[in-house]
Amino acid sequence: MKKAAVVRQLGGPDHRLQGHSSTDTLADAVLRATDALMKSTTGVRHRGVGLASHGCVPNRAAGQGQEIHVTVNRRQIIATGTAALAFPGIARASARRTADRAAGMLLMGFIGDNPDAEGADIVADHLANGRIGGVLFLRHNVRSREGAEGLAARFREIAPDAFLALDQEGGAVQRLNGDLGYTPVPRAHVLAQAQSPSQAEETYRMAAREFTAAGFNMNLAPVADVQDDANGVIGRWGRGYGTDGETIAAYAGAFIDAFEAEGAVCAVKHFPGHGRSTGDSHEGFVDISQSWSENELDPFERLIEQRKAHLIMGGHLIHRGLDPSGDPVTLSRPILHELLRGRMGYRGAVITDDLDMGAIREHYDQREAVIRSLIAGNDIIMMSNSAAPDPALPQKFARWVEEAVEEGRLSEQRVNRSLARIETLNRIAR
Repeated sequence: MKKAAVVRQLGGPDHRLQGHSSTDTLADAVLRATDALMKSTTGVRHRGVGLASHGCVPNRAAGQGQEIHVTVNRRQIIATGTAALAFPGIARASARRTADRAAGMLLMGFIGDNPDAEGADIVADHLANGRIGGVLFLRHNVRSREGAEGLAARFREIAPDAFLALDQEGGAVQRLNGDLGYTPVPRAHVLAQAQSPSQAEETYRMAAREFTAAGFNMNLAPVADVQDDANGVIGRWGRGYGTDGETIAAYAGAFIDAFEAEGAVCAVKHFPGHGRSTGDSHEGFVDISQSWSENELDPFERLIEQRKAHLIMGGHLIHRGLDPSGDPVTLSRPILHELLRGRMGYRGAVITDDLDMGAIREHYDQREAVIRSLIAGNDIIMMSNSAAPDPALPQKFARWVEEAVEEGRLSEQRVNRSLARIETLNRIAR
């Protein structure tokens, strides 16, 4: 795909039900009836679909303890489009359910470096109550081997299926490093010059065993950016495997194969390419409109074609040719949906970079950043919760999603698609 082509192409009463729990409401019954009917008539299960989508009309009113019969008339609902207005309680119930399920999309960080830290207690409570889908570990959380592994063990005991994520690229970006007693892994550029892809896979397999043995199952790596020594974020630290797509994909693919074989999900980063940028998105927006070239898509395209890319991380990068609005990739539907999913055919999950980074934090409030990230097409929302730690962040996240659904900015179907992609990742992670 030529760069010019890419740029051109994007451009009421509480009615209770007989035979059900005392907490069941009319709205719950209608939603269940919709599910059952849609499953029987179309073969597709629509979870918690509201009246505005498929239409459910109670035949008669019912009081406490009376049976309610529910029928569905698609034509009536389509013709009137008034179901949500007629039954606002059902629409609200659908929004609440969607928000509850969306908890699995939040990967949240914390303050603390040992299992007895206050921040660890907060995370443990959120995991126990199903408010988050995973935990992000940053450098400040990994100050000792005993602390890091103790934290992972505590969280894993509470929520065995939760994602426990950190950066373990090798070289300068290796949280479980030699100073803590782990085996040092060469930086990408050095490794690619010294080993073949098959040899690199063996090196990474050893690292992956240590990674999963420590209790982690999501690696925020590998880097699929081009290596440019003039770049201060990737090139300066040798985080890139090479300058051409074939080389980068070969080594990044070996990295993924090794970690997935040991039960860890890998996030390929930083789409659509951070290697020739002239700034650091930890500090603010980085505009790659002039420095970026179309061949920086090549490593990502190859990994997608080889079916090795199951999770891709976008960068807090601006490219006005790909998205004239000037929105960063994290918030850009033209880039994440139209380019990545549409033109490049990607079907896996997408994760944001940390929304606490300066590039986002200084320009958007948290609520808007979260909602726009979801609208853009991200499936996992990463929030380190470190700039201004908020113990109630997951509850706010759920409220923001619920409000966005009620406002029509997000749909239940949109959230369900993300959860399906996350479930695919769960089959990789152990």
